[in-house]
Amino acid sequence: MQNKEIGDIRSLLRMVAKGDHYAYRKIFDFYKNRVYGYSLKYLKSDEYAQEMVQEIFLKIWMNRRKLEEVDNFGGYLRRITVNMNLDALRKIASEQRLSQQNTTQWNESDTSTEEYIMRRDAETYISLLIEKLPKQQGIVYTMCHIQGLKQKEVAEILKISPLTVKTHLRDAIKNLKLLVGENSASILVLVFLGLIK
Repeated sequence: MQNKEIGDIRSLLRMVAKGDHYAYRKIFDFYKNRVYGYSLKYLKSDEYAQEMVQEIFLKIWMNRRKLEEVDNFGGYLRRITVNMNLDALRKIASEQRLSQQNTTQWNESDTSTEEYIMRRDAETYISLLIEKLPKQQGIVYTMCHIQGLKQKEVAEILKISPLTVKTHLRDAIKNLKLLVGENSASILVLVFLGLIK
């Protein structure tokens, strides 16, 4: 495949697979802005997007021997970028949940120590339940219910239809109810999950 700006990508990939730093740099320079733009759209942070560019191209370098088998590098790079951004989004959501737990100020008039412990345990349990969901369901549920994004926003970020978001969300809630039932959790967990009012 020939590209005016980068040349024969297949030749470059073969060279990178053999450890050629110049060819790798040429590919990096050509694609880094695309990866950055996509990551910025996903992660909404310049710092995270820049880190993601580095992580993605490091992964490509570490797995460079597989590049000779790649027929469509643009598609290959896009798939790695999507997967790593989804993983990062999940990690960020998890960190935000933990941060919220750590920064919540409880005063004696709001709740007792026992209620605080129950709430903290329930939130930890919820995080564990969400991690047991299929990947896409967990991401959609986290984005909608933890991060507070609208289904339409989630659809745009994940580049899927709003109906698919709705289906993932419905299935995630169904699966969370099943997981809660299997694990004999209290009604409190269902309330925190927003599965019952």
